[in-house]
Amino acid sequence: MGNEDKRSSAEGRSWAWHRSGDSGQAAEMWRQDESVRKWIERSKDRDVNHLAATSFQGSRNAVFGTLVVGRSDDDQRSNCTMHFYLGHRNLYTIGFDEEDIVDGCEGAAHFFAEIEQSETALDGFIKLLAGIMEPFFDGMDNFEQKLREMEENIRDRNGGYMFHRILELRYGLLHWTGLTRPVREIRFALEEAFPEEMKESLIHQAFNSRLERMIMLQEEYRQEVESLLLLEDNISNYRGNEIMKTLTVFTILCTPMMAIGAIWGMNFEQMPELKWKLGYVFGLAVILAATVGVYFWMRTKGWMGDLLREDNRRERL
Repeated sequence: MGNEDKRSSAEGRSWAWHRSGDSGQAAEMWRQDESVRKWIERSKDRDVNHLAATSFQGSRNAVFGTLVVGRSDDDQRSNCTMHFYLGHRNLYTIGFDEEDIVDGCEGAAHFFAEIEQSETALDGFIKLLAGIMEPFFDGMDNFEQKLREMEENIRDRNGGYMFHRILELRYGLLHWTGLTRPVREIRFALEEAFPEEMKESLIHQAFNSRLERMIMLQEEYRQEVESLLLLEDNISNYRGNEIMKTLTVFTILCTPMMAIGAIWGMNFEQMPELKWKLGYVFGLAVILAATVGVYFWMRTKGWMGDLLREDNRRERL
């Protein structure tokens, strides 16, 4: 991206938008302002979110920092960074391509022209933030589609792999929450540095509604993901309990067989049934009778009837 200055005016009020794609060239172009020069020097190697505000200094109030800009996918590798410095009559931005901002935006062809026609630098910057947030909503729509597919999968054929897929959804939501948080922080910084202008700005009211809408969506989806995690945990616990009950019943039923078989296998000298003609049949009959007796005893206690009759299809939600 080239280096250029943009100016706009409305109703006698003018402001300048200075854009550059390189911190080194920006330092040469804007070296006349000491505050801007320090901002450039501190932000040239920064690739994470950062925000600072100068307040209670009248016309020297400013908001400056670095903002990570995300696209409509949830791949962090596609993110870019924008360094910005906002004063009363000047807006400086470094290091972003226009397509990174307007990618997928409605009215993208006229987006930057609308910014340049803003009455104040503050309104222009707020419009820029609104454009940066536009891909967030596409990302949330994609997230909602994945969330609905996950809910259908859990209802129809819940399996062990679902837990990992829910965690992937959770990480995706954290990605968008992380992109929204610095924008929210910038809004508070603007209110701190330019309180009067923010009260008079209609653009700020629209941007605030957009930001609150995004926060609402993320909170609703967060609750749904947490509900899915809780549901998956309950299903896992239920299955674990069913397995333990089944193993318990199996162990109890096999106990007479194993006990009698162990005694039978000791080969004592005095074991009269060894010489009986039907001794083998007698031993099997004793084992079978003991097993059936234990089974009916457990049924009378109500410990296994429902378990053995339960249809596995009832596990579907």
